[in-house]
Amino acid sequence: MAQLLPLLLVTGLLCWGSAAERVPADAAVGRRRGRHTRGHTATNAALHSALVTQGGDLSVPKLWSRRRRLLRLNAAVAATPDDEEAEEAEEAEEEEEEEEEEEEDSNHSTEGDPEAAEEASLLPGGDGEEDAAPGVGEDAAEEDTAERTFPAAEDAEAYKELGCDKFEVTYQQIDHDLAIHRRLGAHLNATRYIMAALRRKSGMGIGFFGGRAYLLTPIQGEDWNRLAHHAKLLLAYLRLAAHLERAFGPALPDVVLVVTSSDTPRYVSPLLVNVSTPRPYAHPHPPDFVPGPYPVAGICKSDFWPDLLLIPNFHFHTKLYDNATLSHIPEYRDEHPWASREPRMFGRFSHYSLHRHPGDHTTAKLGMGGQHLPCTDGNTSCSLREHFISQVAKKDRAGRLDVRFSGMRPMAHHADYKYLLNLNGQSISSRLEQLLPLGAAVFTENSGYYAYYYRTLLQHRVNVLEFWRRVPEEVFEELDWAQAHDEQAAAIAAEGVRTAATYLTGSGRTCYWYRLLHGLSRTLRFRPRLSQWPEAVPVRQVLESDLVQAPGGQALAEAPWAP
Repeated sequence: MAQLLPLLLVTGLLCWGSAAERVPADAAVGRRRGRHTRGHTATNAALHSALVTQGGDLSVPKLWSRRRRLLRLNAAVAATPDDEEAEEAEEAEEEEEEEEEEEEDSNHSTEGDPEAAEEASLLPGGDGEEDAAPGVGEDAAEEDTAERTFPAAEDAEAYKELGCDKFEVTYQQIDHDLAIHRRLGAHLNATRYIMAALRRKSGMGIGFFGGRAYLLTPIQGEDWNRLAHHAKLLLAYLRLAAHLERAFGPALPDVVLVVTSSDTPRYVSPLLVNVSTPRPYAHPHPPDFVPGPYPVAGICKSDFWPDLLLIPNFHFHTKLYDNATLSHIPEYRDEHPWASREPRMFGRFSHYSLHRHPGDHTTAKLGMGGQHLPCTDGNTSCSLREHFISQVAKKDRAGRLDVRFSGMRPMAHHADYKYLLNLNGQSISSRLEQLLPLGAAVFTENSGYYAYYYRTLLQHRVNVLEFWRRVPEEVFEELDWAQAHDEQAAAIAAEGVRTAATYLTGSGRTCYWYRLLHGLSRTLRFRPRLSQWPEAVPVRQVLESDLVQAPGGQALAEAPWAP
């Protein structure tokens, strides 16, 4: 009787499906329902055949689990781009009322598994991967998201060994960056589009599958020379990906993203056009344009790019931050006590202009006295450093500011001063994290751009002193305050040191990346598979063999790096 029950159930479903197909359907709902019942009929027929072949040797829970998987695959094959989302939603709603599907590994081989082999045979090409018709594959993959399992990031042994719980406050930025991803999601076509677009603009696709890191958009041969100075920056992130693989291995989620080395985001903001924007798009776009949000990671952003995922600056790795900067904190403290420092503001800078989007009001800055700055190239390049040094600093009649472009000095020399100045470059400046450990009160410009730790760790008159929130001469107000409140200024300096020493460490950055990957994996509207990226190459292969064989690759491979 136990063996007959599944067969009776499927026979009943088969009869119901055949009758349903004969019921006339009207308008769009009818078309959808008709296709829906045809999918059910094909599924029920396949189950009936399997039961007869196996002599009814299939439990009822396993029967329902198998039926639901076949329904999804039939839907993926039969769907059309116009209404497949509605159909999938409809089927999902109906199937949720049935028993919970048995948990299974999404990446298992079909070899020796007749159920998986039968599922794969229903897809064009017969391999169960991304060979569905255009417009179908992505949405079919997106439906898989409901079945994906996400182990807790905190369970990994390396998470505990690195003390990742200590850096919890920094993960708030990850939650902030992922907000629009949770709401709108990054889709497969959008991910492929932005990966191809930014591949030509100092970006690369990185994926993690089964705990291994892959370069999804290979950099080969002369590509390294074409990237110029960005080659060493992208290489720093490839080494970081390999480091994450070694540290966390199978605890890493299956996830894909685009890692960029540009100072500012270089794609269409989802505030202008996104996946929910009705067509035709008013914003100019190329013919192959696919709207975001996009899983793009970079060192800096403004609120104009809410989807960009902030990551630690590449200079942390290339400049050996922990050893070259943090390790000298005791020396700066002992050899340069606060009372012995010069009560002046010191700063040395290179000639960089702020790069911005003309529609981004968060990075629109006023000059001294509220005047408009002389920006060029359609209000996209603004000489903030030049304006401050040539005009604002010259208003200092008391000789309190030693700020200029010439006369560069080593970082150790900066520790002679009580007050250090940070002026941003094209967006932010990695100088800020170099200044914080020196034991001085750091005055930092608020340009509208921010790095991964600015909004979670930095507080005005707590561990930094901000200025140019509106006009640049605010620097004099803050300097007046600091000189009038020397003990409080000393406390701000000490707290800046503590902040850097506690949170801006190699362990803190590694943990941040790990949490970011786990957070992003939960927002993707598709199931990442290695087969979706036919050009993918293991990162370890790139680092250990491909790079050194490329022109100029040996020198890159020998460049210093640290986690």
